[in-house]
Amino acid sequence: MGKSSRLILLIVLIFIPIIFYNSLNKKGEEIFEKGKQVFKPKVALIFDDLGESLKDLKEIYSLSIPLSISVIPGLKFSRNIAHIGYRCGFSVLIHLPFEPETKISLDKYNYKFISSSLSKREVDSLLRYYLNFIRVAIGVNVHMGSEVTKNTSLMKQILKAIKRKRLIFIDSNTNSTLHPYHLAKKEDLVCGYNEGFLDSEDDLEFIENRLEELIKRAEEKGKTIIIAHPRKNTLNVLKQKIPSLKKRVEFITLKDYFGL
Repeated sequence: MGKSSRLILLIVLIFIPIIFYNSLNKKGEEIFEKGKQVFKPKVALIFDDLGESLKDLKEIYSLSIPLSISVIPGLKFSRNIAHIGYRCGFSVLIHLPFEPETKISLDKYNYKFISSSLSKREVDSLLRYYLNFIRVAIGVNVHMGSEVTKNTSLMKQILKAIKRKRLIFIDSNTNSTLHPYHLAKKEDLVCGYNEGFLDSEDDLEFIENRLEELIKRAEEKGKTIIIAHPRKNTLNVLKQKIPSLKKRVEFITLKDYFGL
């Protein structure tokens, strides 16, 4: 073999490993980039207050993301909404009506509230009715309820009933000082808590800012639960923001949130 042939062979032997390494490295980077998608923060979005309108469910479905719905039992379309939502792949909760702290007339509502003025037997009777009303439900969260959540003995009674039904409990966080989540943990329930209401003010700018704030919390914590309502402003903001948010977070149902 001549000098020129040996030189060519030497160059080939030197550069082939370098080319091979670079090729592997690029593939490795591609795999890593794809792999990064798996670690997106998780957001479990719950829509509260369903039961009166099938249109609300249609609007929620149009968001085209995995999510959860919370249905007030006993209303005109409660069972229909729960079963259609279930078939759409949503996680379904029972939206349990609790007496609010604000002194308002409860007579205008088409359902009965669990309250501290009821006897233990009356509470048990109401719980049996509500917890059996929606068979496809995987859990419970609170509708209004800050007055009831202050009553520890009543909350224990309610949580034990929820546990007997093997349902999860989501603390809606309607009371800033008392958290039923901690009681639920002590009762050994599968439970979580609302990181914040998306639309506590029905205002476009407020909802946009609040959404960004809650998404940042999800990015900090890894996963979070957010509660919203099927209102026009809320739905409009979500329809606008969801395409870009999908690049930052993964929307999931509560069933996936808890790995059920």
